[in-house]
Amino acid sequence: MDIEEVNARSASDDVLARFHALELACHEELSPGQPPRSVEEVLAFHRHLPETQTSCHWLADGGMAALYVHGPTATFLDLLVEPGRRRRGLGTALLERALARCRVLGVEGLRSVHSTAAGAAFAASAGAADEQRIVRSHLDLRAAELPEPNLPDGFRLVTWLGRVPGEDLEAYVTARTAMDDAPAPDGMDFPAWTAEKIRASEESLAQRDREMRLTVAMNADGEIASFTELRVSRGSTLGFTDDTGTVGAQRGKGLARAVKLESLRRLRADHPEVDVVVTSNAEENGVMRHLNESIGFLPSVVGTLAVIDLGRPTQTDGNPR
Repeated sequence: MDIEEVNARSASDDVLARFHALELACHEELSPGQPPRSVEEVLAFHRHLPETQTSCHWLADGGMAALYVHGPTATFLDLLVEPGRRRRGLGTALLERALARCRVLGVEGLRSVHSTAAGAAFAASAGAADEQRIVRSHLDLRAAELPEPNLPDGFRLVTWLGRVPGEDLEAYVTARTAMDDAPAPDGMDFPAWTAEKIRASEESLAQRDREMRLTVAMNADGEIASFTELRVSRGSTLGFTDDTGTVGAQRGKGLARAVKLESLRRLRADHPEVDVVVTSNAEENGVMRHLNESIGFLPSVVGTLAVIDLGRPTQTDGNPR
């Protein structure tokens, strides 16, 4: 079978549109109750990934694979095969391409999410071990009751669009360490966020015509105690909540609820066209799931993160350890 590696940053619109067609073919399995991404969103997503991130893409007649490398143990694969093309070895062939590249790049664990019986069977046949269950939830933004947030004394809420102000960037880098103890599989370590990575993410989102909406709770000294990020593409009816975190010493004060309410209220005011907001949480993260459900998020699909252990490379492929 013919599998073509694609340079997504320079590929034509017609080539990248094939990724969109495959998403549509698998949409009801992957994202029930969620509006599909437009072709423009898919083109922009693949073409403008952050420069600090390694990514690889493969296309075949009826299937695709996309590899996202954040670090040796934080590497993720999207693999889609049209329902009518399955059980013919295409998924296995695409996975083999991705695994070969992982070995060249010194990846130690390749992870992906399955949310159907067929996906679970494929992962098991590939030797993947199930790890963490991920709950995706949806909020009907137009109908949601979003009271004005309450803040403890000494804090204020600020929302930044598109870019963290330079004078607050260091404080935000520090605040992002709040995610370090978020539930995660054993052995999966994301590289720490840096100012460079934050700026690269902002630039990537701007190139995708995707608005970053970052709401933070700050104290009088300019320290960020809690934050939440929303993202929405121009003209889309779907918003997506990225990370929400509260610095350890500031937990238990209601700051996470305050930033989430403020973020959603501002999104509804600024973008009345948005119908649905999506968020994802580890199943065992009871605190955040309870907070989201108390705001009005309803679970819609549960995925399972599975990992193929590639081991620690020795001195092969130019990657000495």
